[in-house]
Amino acid sequence: MAEALIFHYRNADNFLVHLNPNAKLIALLIYTIIVSTAKPAAVFMSALFPIAVAFMIKLPWREYIRESIFFIIISIFMFIASFIPGQDAIHSLAYAVSFLSMVLASMLLADTTMPDEMSRSLGSALSHIIGKRAYALAAAMEITLSMIPVIIDSSVCIFEARRARGASFASHPIRYLAELSVSILADLLDRAEEYTDALYSRGYDASKRRECAPYRLCDAVLIALSLIVFVLDIVFLHI
Repeated sequence: MAEALIFHYRNADNFLVHLNPNAKLIALLIYTIIVSTAKPAAVFMSALFPIAVAFMIKLPWREYIRESIFFIIISIFMFIASFIPGQDAIHSLAYAVSFLSMVLASMLLADTTMPDEMSRSLGSALSHIIGKRAYALAAAMEITLSMIPVIIDSSVCIFEARRARGASFASHPIRYLAELSVSILADLLDRAEEYTDALYSRGYDASKRRECAPYRLCDAVLIALSLIVFVLDIVFLHI
């Protein structure tokens, strides 16, 4: 089975790939704050931004949607949980859309940024504040980002294998979920141990200083625009 795509770097040539990881991370954080606190109308408008960017970089929609079923199901539950007490369909839909928008924006960051580039850039930026510990923190983030697609791919493989053996959720739901969870956890522990052994065998030093990608004019423009939008959002939409 092919490796999972979501939250995984895809080797492509587009404008997002050439941006500095810190610039993209700042833009993502600001977008997340805005879309999570905006009113329904603003949420629906803000949701168009990551969709437009995804089309611009030619994101493989079919594969991403197929592998994002988990997030889609969560958004449906969020809509139901918000709609039942308030009976406000527009507000509940905005709640779910904001969640999916944040997921898509995060996918865009992961799709166009290699984990090691993110680690180097973040560690270099934070090193001016917390010193060498910043590189260890960034290394932990790099390992986490590297393991996310492995976790997703492992879960999909185990699910498909159990279905091929005739296991059915409808027959024994609790036992099915318990056995599936145990299988996924056991496989992930094995993979994590292999990953750790590989790092130790290479003499990996998490606190070692590493060079980061340079900042360019386009990065400064992105950061400036993100901050301007953030300030405008605070001034005009949260008065």
